[in-house]
Amino acid sequence: MTTELTPLAASVLLAGVLAWPALLARWRRGVNREASDVASALEAFAAASHRATRCLEIDASLAARIVRLRMPELGAFRLAPNLPNATPVLVGDAAARLALRLRRRISFERKMLARTASGRRRGAIAGALPPLVLLALASTGEEFPVAALLLLAFAQGLGCWLQARIARVAP
Repeated sequence: MTTELTPLAASVLLAGVLAWPALLARWRRGVNREASDVASALEAFAAASHRATRCLEIDASLAARIVRLRMPELGAFRLAPNLPNATPVLVGDAAARLALRLRRRISFERKMLARTASGRRRGAIAGALPPLVLLALASTGEEFPVAALLLLAFAQGLGCWLQARIARVAP
């Protein structure tokens, strides 16, 4: 690779590794916001179910939003209104418990993300060092083999993937 492209490649890698945690945090905030909206909708469904005289079926759009959150409890919850001894109060309680479980999951994820924030910051700083070294060496006029730059790009991608795995809290 020519010397002129080395600073550009290092700058792109540096920008990627520094922007990755911020992009990941933004995405997680969006997912948490959606989960909070679903929990609110479940609480409203629970209140409506408590007032109903017969068992209500969950709204299809709400069910689709729960499916997008990959909640494994959805199957059991959708079965609840069809049980032989199901009452509106029972279905409402199931919806309230599902909403509470979702709120607790959101709270737990926020706590875990807050606790791992310093580690992710240290990981981003450590991941930024190789491209910075490349920039420093490129400024002195050093030439680099393409294989070394590809290995660095692979290591940067692996580091970003590991940061994503660390920041994800399984449902």
